[in-house]
This record gives sequence, structure tokens and C-alpha cells, in this order.
Amino acid sequence: MKTTAYLRVSTDKQDEASQRQIIGGKYEGVALEWVSDTASGGKPWHDRAIAGMLDRAERGDRIIVSEISRIARSTVGVLTFMQAAAEKGVTVDAVKSGITLDGSTASKIVITVLAMAAEIERDLLRERTKAALDARKGRGLPVGRQVGATGKRNKLDGRLNEIRPLLDAKVSKTAIARILKVSRQTLDTFLKTSYGEKVAKGEQLLIV
Repeated sequence: MKTTAYLRVSTDKQDEASQRQIIGGKYEGVALEWVSDTASGGKPWHDRAIAGMLDRAERGDRIIVSEISRIARSTVGVLTFMQAAAEKGVTVDAVKSGITLDGSTASKIVITVLAMAAEIERDLLRERTKAALDARKGRGLPVGRQVGATGKRNKLDGRLNEIRPLLDAKVSKTAIARILKVSRQTLDTFLKTSYGEKVAKGEQLLIV
């Protein structure tokens, strides 16, 4: 079993030292592999080093963070990471937050609470998006969007974990495209490639 500690740090050395102290205080004497990541916390977790840690992890391994916010800034981001870890049988320990997800009944309760919070967050996102679009329309302003890339790579490559929660919350494809600042066609192409024809067809119900 491998135990890896993830440090999402700023340029402030004191920040990294603080995280090391928090983790080291609980895991004193344990052989830890430390991974430091200077990527912005605003980036989705799957675009940061912690995604590679999870990809390499095997069942029974453990990923440690000093606190839950080091995984992601949003509840949806934390939830999707926790779910991905649970599917692989990887334990996640947020030391300062006092949260350990190891398949126990207590950890399942935590996941349930996170899922409920994420649902509320998605509802608020939908409301804010609708309000913003209505406000722009009310002022007679156009609702702009970027034209999708014409090359082989799609602008949305690597952003599936941002899109999936929005689809789960039944946000329309048109609204999702506007949120992500891409064309509807770019989103449709990405979903067909990422989800496959069966899922893509199922999502047709979300079109408005």
C-alpha cells in the first residue's frame, strides 16, 4: 500500500511548510511520497497533479491532503474526485478537515452530504446563469460565444469532469456551451466523442 501526500502550494514557502506540518503531525513515522503542485486551485482537479496521483494509485493506496479545499474549490469538484477515488478503492484523508473516505459507513455519509451540497451548488449555478443571460438580453446585449477549434483537438478536451455535473443537473447544452465559452457545435462534438453515440443521443433531451 502506497501513501502519497498532495501539496497544492502557492509561491509562499510558508504555505507549503504549513501543509507539511499538518500532514506530518498525523503521519509521523510513515513513509510518505510527497507531491507538490503549484497549479492554481482554480483549475479543475483533473488538470492538476492530483489527477496523475489518482491515475497511478491502486486499490488500497491512500492520498492525503492537509484540508479538503486543496482538492478543489467547489463542492462539485471535491465530490467528483471523491467518487473517482472510491471507484478505484483509494482512501482519501483530509487531515485538518477531519474527513477520511475509506469505504466505511461514516465515509459514505460524508459522500451523501457532499452530493447534497453539490446539488444545491448546481441549482445555484443554473439560477445565476439564467439570471445573467436574462440580464444581458434585457439590456439588448448579444450573448457571445467563441467559435470552436477547427483542428483535431477539441477546446473541451480534459474538461469532462466540469461538464458531467452540469449535465447531471439538467443544465441545457446551450447554457453549458455559454458557461464554457464555446460554441454549441463544439460541445456536441465533444460529447459524441467522450460519451459515445448512446449517451450523446440520450442528452438530446437537454436541448433548449
